[in-house]
Amino acid sequence: MKFTVTPLVEDFVAEIPDFPFESLDDETIEQFRSVWKQYPLIRFRNVKIDDATQVAFSKRLGPPVIHPRQLQQGKNAEFPEILVISNKKKVDGTAAGDLGDGEVNWHTDTWFVERPPSAAILRSIEIPPEGGNTYFANMYSAYAALPEALKQRLKGLEIHHQNVIDGRGEVRLNKTKPDNEDYATWSGVDHPIVRLHGDSKKPCIYLGGEPHRQAIVGMPQAEAKELLADLWERATDKHHVWIQQWQPGDMMMWDNRCLMHYRDSFDPATTRLMHRTTVEGERPVAA
Repeated sequence: MKFTVTPLVEDFVAEIPDFPFESLDDETIEQFRSVWKQYPLIRFRNVKIDDATQVAFSKRLGPPVIHPRQLQQGKNAEFPEILVISNKKKVDGTAAGDLGDGEVNWHTDTWFVERPPSAAILRSIEIPPEGGNTYFANMYSAYAALPEALKQRLKGLEIHHQNVIDGRGEVRLNKTKPDNEDYATWSGVDHPIVRLHGDSKKPCIYLGGEPHRQAIVGMPQAEAKELLADLWERATDKHHVWIQQWQPGDMMMWDNRCLMHYRDSFDPATTRLMHRTTVEGERPVAA
């Protein structure tokens, strides 16, 4: 193998130092894909690459995904494939990046579309002395830990993921908020609660994001709210969570199909600057 892999958590997290980003060939990419299938969360260390190299690496893994916020606060003037995540301000006082310095709740990326992303790659450029940590929850182990009766109950159930309000409670670009709170009637997409991972073929919980505005297809809203609250609590239990405390030179790549993530807040007087690229995924299918 052309790089070193150090397991950190069995079948969950691995670390790769000094990955050969500048000299990728098909054999290296295939070796990396094999590692990533086993370890859906990869921490690269000692990363010294530029935006062009990050974009090129992402494209070796699949077509890029352009999130609407990459056209707004998170826009990168040179590389549209990059989402700028930062609390910096421009000279005119407007945001120089997306997400600011506050807490970012548990979610998967872009869960509200037909084909949610498969991979997200987040490279640290400037990090605060403390805070701004990223927490990752393993949806394989969360599903495996469910009681058998609950697994049976979830068979065939789908969440209706509305695409109007985002995780911050803001109305998405080109959307209008309905006057009612019957989220099953809002525009959006339906995905199975338990999905079969496209590569590993293993079942995992798939909850998406924005839990307070979700519906379960064909289920009364009160019953769905109770079930979803239970699932969110189980999925983000500390037994399934690993925390990335960022160091200079770190870059994280996670499998968006079987992991959720969360970010804690940090001192707004400090700076956190990250560049993220995202890779296209498949439409979720029920396990």
